[in-house]
Amino acid sequence: MEAGDADRPDGPAPRGSRRARAARAAQEAQAPTDPEVAGRRLLDRFDIVLALVLAVIVIQSLVDTSGSVWGSFVSHSVTGVALVVATRASAAKRRVSRVIDLLVLVTVVGNLLLLIPALRGSEVSRASTQAEGIWLVAELILPVIIGRRVLQHRVVGVQTVLGAVAAYLQIAVTYATLFQTIDALSPQPFFGEPVVTTVYTYFSLVSISTVGYGDYVAVTNVARLAATSEAVIGQVFLVTFVAFIVSRFAAGPARRRQPEDEDAAP
Repeated sequence: MEAGDADRPDGPAPRGSRRARAARAAQEAQAPTDPEVAGRRLLDRFDIVLALVLAVIVIQSLVDTSGSVWGSFVSHSVTGVALVVATRASAAKRRVSRVIDLLVLVTVVGNLLLLIPALRGSEVSRASTQAEGIWLVAELILPVIIGRRVLQHRVVGVQTVLGAVAAYLQIAVTYATLFQTIDALSPQPFFGEPVVTTVYTYFSLVSISTVGYGDYVAVTNVARLAATSEAVIGQVFLVTFVAFIVSRFAAGPARRRQPEDEDAAP
């Protein structure tokens, strides 16, 4: 017997050590090679991103920002935090992060300035409390950068699945902003009559889930095109991208157990 064989333990490696190695391998597979990106504290924290996206949906579904400075400030502040955190978690390029940071800063500061006349009792116009066009620029690219980062994960974990779900729900948030922007720019109202801002989020969620209650209906050609495109894009994204990520996640434990069973075999 050689000296090297005497130091080698008999039998398969303990199951705990194999699990620890598998966990370390998963972390290393998801870790970026760029040192600048690897040092980001919020990298791949899609649990936080999903929680913030859900908070945005809840706030936009309950708070009417039509002419309300406080409502607009709360809604834009939470949405701004979600945008900033999502770019960090998705390892977005520094230039993209800076542009989104600037958009969020300008909008939130603008809402803060509007609080001064509101506190003095002066009326603030509805148009001055809305920044849908500004948010739309940032929200359009957010599902793309989240999806890009999720696809970079060589090992699919819980954060990967949460990122896919967050990207799907972010599409609904983006379309709600798009509907509001179309309504603000069109001579004819989106629904044929003026509505509160909470309706846009409600209609977006109904459209992307293809429920179709029929209580609100898009009446203009542009509005109909936007609504139907959300239904198509949302369903395609759900049954392809999200389903692909979830299937890889479900197959992960089986793939990890196979090498363990081979090691345990005599």
